[in-house]
Parts: sequence; structure tokens; C-alpha cells
Amino acid sequence: MLCATFPIIVTALSLLGMSLTASAFPGMTAESLQARQAVPPVPLPLSQNEGNCGIIPCTTFNAADQFVDVRPGTPHQFVPPGPNDKRGPCPGLNAAANHNFVPHNGIGTVAQFAAGLEEAYNFTPELGTVLATIGVALTGDLIAGTWSIGDPYPASLLGGLLSSPEGLSFSHNAYETDASMTRADAYMNNGDAYHLQMDRFMALYNRSELYTLDIVRQHNKDMRDWSVQNNPYFFSAPFAGLVTPIAHTLPPLCFSNHSAANIQGYLDRTILKSFFAVSGPENALVYTPGHERIPLNWYRRPSNNKLGLVNGMSDLAVTAARFPELISIGGNTGTVNSFVGINPADVTGGVFNAVNLLQGNNMACFVLQAIQAATPSLLSGLVSALGLSNALNLLNNVINPVKSNMACPLMTTFNTGAFAQFPGSSWHP
Repeated sequence: MLCATFPIIVTALSLLGMSLTASAFPGMTAESLQARQAVPPVPLPLSQNEGNCGIIPCTTFNAADQFVDVRPGTPHQFVPPGPNDKRGPCPGLNAAANHNFVPHNGIGTVAQFAAGLEEAYNFTPELGTVLATIGVALTGDLIAGTWSIGDPYPASLLGGLLSSPEGLSFSHNAYETDASMTRADAYMNNGDAYHLQMDRFMALYNRSELYTLDIVRQHNKDMRDWSVQNNPYFFSAPFAGLVTPIAHTLPPLCFSNHSAANIQGYLDRTILKSFFAVSGPENALVYTPGHERIPLNWYRRPSNNKLGLVNGMSDLAVTAARFPELISIGGNTGTVNSFVGINPADVTGGVFNAVNLLQGNNMACFVLQAIQAATPSLLSGLVSALGLSNALNLLNNVINPVKSNMACPLMTTFNTGAFAQFPGSSWHP
């Protein structure tokens, strides 16, 4: 099974992060890239004391650099969404829109999202660019180069789209996926995987009064176990399946408040509620959809340790080493508790297999080509031939130079037939 290969994912995905950065941001020097590769090996047994900055600890606190000013009367004061503004399944994106770090209407370009996520949360530009580019390619307006953090919106010109861009809220198996931290599985909730479910939030909330990476990883495992045990259509796709374990680590990595007394940052109940649009007394908590907000007197992670592809993927490797099943590809076969994993050889026509996937850059090569190869099936029925060409061009401009630099074995087929046994792989709300 594929999950057996993931304890070594840190090496391949670190290479992936470095290669994407070099190709998408050619002004960066090899020396500067190398300086950012100082990722320690995954600790085994895993430390229970990993700070909320992640596998690369924060070492400094600079109030002027880290203070995010969202006070009333400032350009980034909280403004709730209007009736036509888009809000969706990601609390960090919703909060960024409510504070005008990204467009308040929830629809923007790659450049707007990359800049806004850096300003609000100290994402690296390359991480914001890669995430937003995938968002545009799989869920957005391919002509205007925009995407929605919520539901569909009118396209500027259809430009190959057969309907309005579907947005993040309706991107099941493309970007949004099962076993979310606080959202329901789409199949189990009439297609709604974008509104917070209070029972899931309370399951996280009641775990602690301070939330760490270890705590959210355990929550991730419990949510996945629930999905396997209750959702006959549970499916973990080659790309979207990695979004859930990544998303579980983001609250400690991005929402923690930092100070001189707590350089690594802390995420308490008050901060958690604010970022998840939950308010009220302990015995009467209430969720107000779309009202996620950055707290007052909040300090982001430092600029000398921004969240990027390399350290973000390395924290995913810690998750994989602790709970390998969270990174496995596969799904239930139409009944509960019927999870079957997929061997990469069955998907790639034998180009990658359980042995050679561990060699050299092959893991990174597999991930990159899986994103490209899955795009036609993910967009089937949503775009014309022209639209598909536009989407692939967006992705290829980032991915093809990376494949060339790493001398990847080329995958000439992507066997989506391997997913036929999983009814959830083709179910789209």
C-alpha cells in the first residue's frame, strides 16, 4: 500500500519545495534556497514538545515585524461579509477576506492571494502562489485568472468553461476533500462540506485549552477514522487527499499568537473560536458562518521563519511518520469500513512502484505528475477542450520546469481506472 512509502516523504517533498521555488521565483539564488533547507530529520519517536512554529522552530520575536493591526479604524479592521461576498471551507482564507488582506468579496487573482497570505500569516510568496494557481486551474475563471474561496461566481468570459467557476466550496476531490477538521464529508451532508459542523468543532475544542500540532494530528486521525467507519463514499485522492492532513496543521502553524514570552506561539480557546467564527459562553457556543476574524493584539509567525513549501511539507512528514494512514491514497468501496489502499504502480502504469518511489526524486515526481494527470478527469464536464488547455497551461508553467530539473521518469498514462472501485472518487456535489 502507498501509505508504507510515506515515512520518507520529507526528503522528496523538501526537494519538491526547493524545485518549485527555484522555477517559479528564478530571482532567488541557490545559496538562499539552500539556507532555507535546514530542515531537521523527523524525530522518532516523535517529540510531544514540538512547538507551534513546526519542525523548524521560531527563534526570535520582533513585535514590529509580527504585529497584525486589525484594530477598528485601520485598513484591516474586521468587516463581516455582505450578501454577495464569498466565504467557504477555509477559516484562514475567510478571515483574510474579512480583514481585506485578500479581496473582501472572496474572489481574487493569484498575485492578490500570494500577497495577502504573506501579509496576514507570513506565508512565503511561492507557497501562496502555488496554492492559488492550483485554485485557479481547478476551480476558477481561467481567462481572468481568478478563483473564489467560496461558492460559484459569474465568469468574466466563459473562455472554455461550461458553467460558472465552481469555487473552493464545490471542489470536492479536487481541492476540498473528506475527513476535514471542522467540516462534514460532502456525501454525508447533502454536498455541504463548507459550513462548520459544531459537533466536529467541539470534538477539537474539548481536546485541550491549548492546541498543539500533536493535538491536531490526533484530531485528524479521529476524523479520518470516523469517515472510514461512517462514510461509504470516503475517498482520499492523490492530491486532494493530502490537503486534509496539511489543513489540520495550519491552525497551530498560522493562527498561533506569538510573544517574547512565547516565541513558538500559542493557540488557546479564545483564538481558536475567533478564527473559526465561533462565539459565546462555554455553555452556549454559536457559529456565525463567514465571520472568521483575526483577534486583536495578535502577532503572526516571524518573517525569518515564514511558512513555505519546504517546512510545511516537512511538518506533513511528521504527520505521516506518526499516522501513516493519514497520507494513504484510496477509499471505501461503497460500504463503511472497507478502505482499500492504492499502489502507485496501479496508477502510473508501472512507472512508479513501491520500490522505486523511494529512490531519488521519484516521490516528488509522482506528486507533480499526479496533479497534472488528474486535472482532465477532475475538470471533466466542467470545461471544454479550450478550458482544459488553459488549466493545464497554468499548471504546466510551474510544474514542467521542475520535472526537467529533476530528470523525472515520465508518466505517460494515469490510470484513473484504479479508482473505479471507489464510488466516492467520481461523486461530485
